[in-house]
Amino acid sequence: ERLAAAREAGRPRTELAAASRSALLLAVRGDLRAAEQAARDALGMPPCRGWSCRLDCAYAHLALAVVALHRDQPEEAGANLALAAPATGSAGADSGDDWSTELPAEPVAAAVAALCRAYLHRDAGDPAAGQRLLVRARESLTDRPSAAELANLLRAAEADLRAERGDLDAARDLLTGVADETADPALAVTLARWELRSGDLGAAGRALPDWQASPAATWPLPVRLDAGLLGAVLAERGGDGRRAGRILEQVLDLAGPQGCRRVFTRAEPPVRDLLAAHLDAGTAHFSLVSDLVRGAEQSTARPPADLGGALDEPLTERELTILRYLQSILSNVEIASELSLSVNTVKTHVRNIYRKLDATRRREAVRRARELRLI
Repeated sequence: ERLAAAREAGRPRTELAAASRSALLLAVRGDLRAAEQAARDALGMPPCRGWSCRLDCAYAHLALAVVALHRDQPEEAGANLALAAPATGSAGADSGDDWSTELPAEPVAAAVAALCRAYLHRDAGDPAAGQRLLVRARESLTDRPSAAELANLLRAAEADLRAERGDLDAARDLLTGVADETADPALAVTLARWELRSGDLGAAGRALPDWQASPAATWPLPVRLDAGLLGAVLAERGGDGRRAGRILEQVLDLAGPQGCRRVFTRAEPPVRDLLAAHLDAGTAHFSLVSDLVRGAEQSTARPPADLGGALDEPLTERELTILRYLQSILSNVEIASELSLSVNTVKTHVRNIYRKLDATRRREAVRRARELRLI
C-alpha cells in the first residue's frame, strides 16, 4: 500500500525505499520469486542510480542475497551481501566476525545479513565463525521487540550450529521453553531436530510442529520446508517409508515454484538419502530431485580448501574489498561509483589483484580467491 501511495504521489525516493524493503520482507518470508522481481524492479528505478540512495538500494541487494542463499547460490549471495554494505555495515562482509566493533546503519538489515553470512560460513566448513556472527546479531536485537521473529530465526540457527558442532547442552539451553503450542515454529523445528540428534524419535515427533495445518501457511517458507523434511526423516526412521515419500513429495510441491534448493542440498545425510530413494519410488518432480541429489553430492564431496597455498604478497584491505565486488556483474566504473573511488584507482587495484592471485581474467581471479578462502 505504501509503495502504491508513493508512486501515486510522484515521490520516487519514497517509492524506492518502500520497494526495496518490501523485497527484503518477501525474501525473508520465502516468497523468492516475488522478492527477486521486486528487488530488481527497485534497482532499476532512476533514484537507485545515484549516490544518495545507496542505503535504499542496499535493501534490494540484501533481498537478492537472501534469495540466492535459499537457492544455494553462494557466490551470488556473497556478491549481493557486499553490495548491501551501506545498510548492513560489516555484518554482510566476509570479515563480518568483528561487526560488533562498528554500529550498522540498519540493525535489522545487519541481522539478516549476519544470518546469511552465518549459513555461508557453515556451508564453507567454518560453523564457529557463523556462530559468532549469530550471537552478536541476536544481541543487537535485544531491545527491538518488533524484530522478535527475526531474533527467533537467529536463535534457531545458532542452536543448530552449536548442535552440529557437538555442543548439545548449549544448543538445548537456547531452546529452553520452546516445547509448547505457542512456540515460534523455527525454534520448535530446531528443538525437534535436537531431539532427533539426541536419539529420541518420540520426543522429536512430539516437538515437531504441524507444518501442514492452515496456520503454517503464515510461516516463512524455509521453516515450513525444514519442518516437512524433518517429518519425512522421522517417518523413514519409524519404518514408514511410503509415508516418508508422500511427505517428501508434498515438500517438493512447496519448494519447486520458489526454487528453494538449500534446504535440500545442505541438509544432513538422511535427507539426501531420502531424495535418492525418491527417484526410484517415482515423483512428479523427477528433474528437480535429480538436480537436488547432484547438488547434495557436490556439497558433501567438495574437499576443504588448501589453506597452505597462502599468497606470497597478501592482498590489502582495499584490494579485498574490490575483490568481493569482482564476484558481481558490476563493471569497474560501477565499482568505482559504489566505493567513491576514481575508475583509474579501481583499475590499479584490479591489476594488483590479478598479479597477486596469478590470474589473467576476472573469473579466474575470483575462482583462485575462493580456493584460498579469501572470499
